[in-house]
Amino acid sequence: MKCIYWNIRGIANSSSRLALKRLIQCNSHDLVFIAEPWMDFGKFPQRWLHRSDLKPFAFNNRNGLLPNLWCLCKANMNPDIFFIDDQHVSFTLNLNNHVLGFSVIYASTCYLTRRKLWHYLSLNMANRQIPWTLIGDFNAIINADEYRVSRSPARIPMQDFFNWSDANKLVHLQTAGNFFTWSNGRKGSRLTEKRLDRAICNLDMLDICTNMNCHTLSKIKSDHYPLLLFIDFNKISIKSQFKFLKMWTGHDDCERIIKDTWNSIVYGCPMFVLDQKLKILKLKLKDWNKNIFGDVKIRVLEAETKLKIIQEEINSLGYSDNRQSAEAKAQYELEKALMFEEEFWKEKASIKWHTDGDRNTQFFHTFAKIRRKKNLVSSLNLNDSVITDHAMIESHLINHFTNIFNQNVDMQDNGLIEKVIPKVVNDNTNAMLVAIPSAK
Repeated sequence: MKCIYWNIRGIANSSSRLALKRLIQCNSHDLVFIAEPWMDFGKFPQRWLHRSDLKPFAFNNRNGLLPNLWCLCKANMNPDIFFIDDQHVSFTLNLNNHVLGFSVIYASTCYLTRRKLWHYLSLNMANRQIPWTLIGDFNAIINADEYRVSRSPARIPMQDFFNWSDANKLVHLQTAGNFFTWSNGRKGSRLTEKRLDRAICNLDMLDICTNMNCHTLSKIKSDHYPLLLFIDFNKISIKSQFKFLKMWTGHDDCERIIKDTWNSIVYGCPMFVLDQKLKILKLKLKDWNKNIFGDVKIRVLEAETKLKIIQEEINSLGYSDNRQSAEAKAQYELEKALMFEEEFWKEKASIKWHTDGDRNTQFFHTFAKIRRKKNLVSSLNLNDSVITDHAMIESHLINHFTNIFNQNVDMQDNGLIEKVIPKVVNDNTNAMLVAIPSAK
């Protein structure tokens, strides 16, 4: 599913309408959200909407003023609207056997008015415990990195935005393309850039979708970049790669496996011997991890169950030396299993703590999911369109690199070597290095 959000000015102008038309036609769309503060939607060309297979389903309510947030969807979709005010529209959508919540935002420029928005959004998400996505112009930044100007940003609005997203356990999706989504268009020291437009989701949304990415598109006739949010529910099979895990080093048997492999006899040149021993070690570690070390989650569950049984036995029969020793051993095994689990998710998330022992595997698990979805190639710009079909992306990438690195291609003529391998030695130095040493 694709969602497009654009804060555009002066859409009544024909060039602005053409820019919007091109934006929608070049990207297959399901939901289109337009923030336009100065135009009556009734004056918008309705025939063009029908040709684009779009229909309006909601507008924000500004208490007598013209709406400035338009929500459009595919003609065959039927969103269920449950909350509308002057700063946002919230609705649910049945998609892929899931009920999904969406909030489209066009926040006020006044931080006091935005506090009302944060309040209503929190109520909506609390009343409906479903996967939730928020997209739009929040008119707020979460830290100073999202603000580029000579002076410091206001602290109170930043803190309000951060506290709201943190209290609701929301994840700010990383935006591919332009990091700053708005600029005032001025020159020199008067230029101001902010990351005002973004997509945010909760953890439930990350759990049910296989891929979720946000991109900026080309900016035309606006001071804001359009946002393209891509959500994929199709299962993607990815071949797992072997990786040595640090948690294995905590097992007593790991060192023995490595020593035995390294002491094995392999004949050949040193590089061949190294390569073969690494391959042998890889196979042994994979087999050892599956049959001996085991799944970290199962290790934790088994250790918890064993400790619970011993403590129930002590509770019913009383303490004895054997039961006390068994309890101490079971507690040690549980602590060790939890340490393995923490180390596993810490490495998966690629995060290092300055203070060891702060056990929070849910935090690491969340980061690992975000990192895995971010690393997926979900869309690709191809000529004037964006392709999202995984088979097409795979075929295009294979053909592209096959053509570049084909043995029949003359690398000398296409300049690929000069682009890939930097030239750090000039011709004079190279001539001196390869010259035959003199007798002196």
